[in-house]
Amino acid sequence: MDKKVYITASSIVCALGEDKKSSISKLHSISNLNYKEYLKNNFEEINYYRIKEKFNSKREKFFKVLEKTIKDAILDANLKDEEKKELHVFFASTSMNISLLEEDFLEQNILSAISFDEISEFVEKILNTKYPSVFIQTACTSSANAIIKATNFIKNGEIKRAMVIGFEFFNQSTYEGFSSLMLVSQSGEYKPFDKNSDGLILGEACSCVILESKKRSNNDFEILGFATTFDDFSITSSNPDAKATFNSMNEALNSASLNLNNITCLKAHATGSENSNLSEVNAIDKLFKYHNKKCDVVVLKPYIGHTLGSCGTNEIILLCESIKNGTLPKTINFKEPYSNIDFTPLLEDKKINSATILFHFVGFGGSNSSLILSNEDNKCI
Repeated sequence: MDKKVYITASSIVCALGEDKKSSISKLHSISNLNYKEYLKNNFEEINYYRIKEKFNSKREKFFKVLEKTIKDAILDANLKDEEKKELHVFFASTSMNISLLEEDFLEQNILSAISFDEISEFVEKILNTKYPSVFIQTACTSSANAIIKATNFIKNGEIKRAMVIGFEFFNQSTYEGFSSLMLVSQSGEYKPFDKNSDGLILGEACSCVILESKKRSNNDFEILGFATTFDDFSITSSNPDAKATFNSMNEALNSASLNLNNITCLKAHATGSENSNLSEVNAIDKLFKYHNKKCDVVVLKPYIGHTLGSCGTNEIILLCESIKNGTLPKTINFKEPYSNIDFTPLLEDKKINSATILFHFVGFGGSNSSLILSNEDNKCI
């Protein structure tokens, strides 16, 4: 019989804060009334959700934030030395080491940044793990897919426990790439799922989850099911018919032997770009009509930006920890829904401390990933 898989510990450094506790506290303090002030404090030369701590170089930032995130997760799980050695590490990112490549090129006019081997050796030394690291790069679904991959290994008894690290650090190449596709918001306000949204705002973050087959706390979230689908419509946009997105979410429900009646909320990807927004709202609308049932829809990117390959771990941590702290967070800066779409995201905080959540993520290249997590005893099967 397949083993169960739980998220037993987590950590995050993002625009909201330097650790999980401060990030959740800040998230709960943001409202439509102070959202513009929050953005003003975040943005400097460009509109970008940034890690606020200052560093002497991009290299120092990369390794110090990575180290802190890993150590915070170990502390959160209270892992013993022998347990750390049993960790299988999965790295997930879109940009990977591009920020370091840029820094070396600007300073030395050479492309000689650290290799993936150096990154993995750095982490393996901290953990003293016995196993080589794995790198997963599937655009904005990277860390969600890394969690799915690690979960499969644990369920099948191939590994005992895993650490999934999602990370994105600011680099000019990625920023200019999204700008060239005219996907970056010109207004400087994040308005996903809003009819008047004018694009996305990128963000940087580093986060970590530890996966194990046994709970460490009564309110640990279990990974009940998941699914992945691929949309061959375009490399950089989603098919407006929304079939691949709908199938991903619906197949995740089937894999968990659940239907929409069992779901507390749906965490949408909601990048803010016109094509992605429209395709996803169509998919969610189809899902609700197919099951003849609605649930709350939560959007998190206005709080931290679009953190690309790390958004899976980032948004899973923020939502799960927010619920553990008693709140299903509202979607901020939403004003006008799409025509003929019969739902809007959650607009007021809701008091709650347990939930069954359908998470959805979309990536360039047509990747769709959906996961169902629950800390409700009657749902954890």
